[in-house]
Order: sequence, then structure tokens, then C-alpha cells
Amino acid sequence: MMILFVVLSFVMVFILIWQQIQHKKLVREIDYITSRLDTISVISENGFVLIPTDNDSIKKLSAALNKLLQDFYTKKSQFEQSKQAMAKVLTNISHDIRTPLTVLKGNSEMLSNITNTYSASENVHAMAVKIDQKADDLISTINDYFTMSKITSGDFSIKMKKENISRICQDTILDYYDLLEQKQFEVNIQIPDTPIFAYTDNEALQRILKNLIDNAIRHGGDGKYISLRLITSNGKNIIEIEDRGDGISPQQQKQIFERNYTTARKTSGSGLGLSISKCLAEQIGADLEVYSVQNEQTIFSIILKKLENR
Repeated sequence: MMILFVVLSFVMVFILIWQQIQHKKLVREIDYITSRLDTISVISENGFVLIPTDNDSIKKLSAALNKLLQDFYTKKSQFEQSKQAMAKVLTNISHDIRTPLTVLKGNSEMLSNITNTYSASENVHAMAVKIDQKADDLISTINDYFTMSKITSGDFSIKMKKENISRICQDTILDYYDLLEQKQFEVNIQIPDTPIFAYTDNEALQRILKNLIDNAIRHGGDGKYISLRLITSNGKNIIEIEDRGDGISPQQQKQIFERNYTTARKTSGSGLGLSISKCLAEQIGADLEVYSVQNEQTIFSIILKKLENR
């Protein structure tokens, strides 16, 4: 009887040890699958879950996951192809429209000048001016879509090199001098006398600055104030564009860089300006941030990596 008890105890201990071993093996296999899925998700590689196992349930789980992954990669490839095709179509359409728009703009501007010079009726002149303004809006919108399609398709050329961002800021804000004076803005420019350099793309940075200044004039114009500041802090160069208009609510700040989003639906504009700025900032390795207190101030900040002055 004693021998039987010892044998049964030995068998029970053996089964317990075997179950613990199998449990640890199962845990390792599940941990591997989890880790593999995390890796695939992070680096977006065309990988699968491959694991040698004797467990039928793990085999079925791996097969099901691999089928889902294969479907995902197929859909992803189809999406990328469609995205590239749509971007190319949009680029071609935008390019084809720009030529007749240029002609339209020339004629609308001429019509506005003629109706003003030859003392046409007030209604006729007002209509001509409105046509000319709408032509400007349409050209601006088409240019925004053209730029966005080039960025999306990878056709927007980025040439990174050491640039004098002090000069870029000065030249850009000077382009707005007449407009800001006409609109009676208080202009506050704070650019150091010593040149500041950063590793960036000249054209992309200018486009970002222009979009932010346009946005400040259009949406913050009620405050009649605009500021451009270039400062250095913590090894970074920061360009700030500030206005004192209505401001942006916390909820809107979360969406402000999304495509076609605008805080003023009834105003002209494609809603692409800030989205283009965000995309370009990412391509030149910069951060684009917004800080706003409603009815007080709105500040857009372009944060560039700092380079030593010459």
C-alpha cells in the first residue's frame, strides 16, 4: 500500500511539473505573438507571426492572425496605390487649371481697372472688383491643392542645407508690408541683428511662414496686431507668429492642422494652409505648435534645430 502511495505521489508530482512546463511554454509563445504584433504595428513591415509549436490552439491563432495580416497588407497596398493615383490626378488637374486661371485673373484685373478708370456705374465696378477678388481666391485654393498633392505624392522637392533664417524671416514679413499698412495693423518684428542659422529648406520654410502670416491676417485680423519673433532657446531656434484676434478654442486646437479644417467656415480659403504647413514642417524636421487664449492671443511656433552662427 505504501509503495502504491509513493508511486501515485511521484506520478502526481511529475504531472504537476509537466503542466508547469507546458504552461510556461504557452506563456512564452503568447508573449512572442504579442511582441511580434507590437513590432509589426510599430515598424509597419510586411511580416507575419511564425512560431514553432505543438499546441493546436496556438497554431490556429497564428494562422488566423497571419490571414488578417495578409488581408491588411493587401488593403494597405491597394490604398497606397489609390492614394498615389489620386494625388497624381489632382496634380494634373491643378496644373491644367492654373493656365486658364492665370488668363482669367489677368482679364478680371483689367476689367476692374477699366471700370474704375472710365467711371463705370458703381454697381458695375463693384461687380468687376468682386470677380477679381474671387479669381484671387480661386487661384489661392488651386495653388493650395496643387502644393498638397505634390507633398502627398512625394514630388515636393526638399533641399536641406544651412540657411540664414533671420534673412528668410525678414524677407517674408517685408512682402506683407503694404498689406499690413493698408489694413492698419500694429506690426512687432523681433529679429536679432546677428544672423541665425538653421538646417532647413528655404522654400519650405518660406511657405510655412506665409501660410501662418496669411492665417493671422485672415482669422486674427480683428485684433489689428501681428508679431514675428525669432528667438533661440534650449538649443533650438523658434519662430513665433502672434495675432490678437478671436483665438482658437482648445477643441479647435486639436483639429487645426487637419486637412480642410477651418475655424471660419464662411470665409474664403481651402482650409489647407495649416495642414500644408504641418506637412512641410515634418519634412524639414521642425515642429509646428499652436498656443491660443480666446479673445487674447494666438501664437504659432516653428521650432527648428539650432546651428552655430558663422
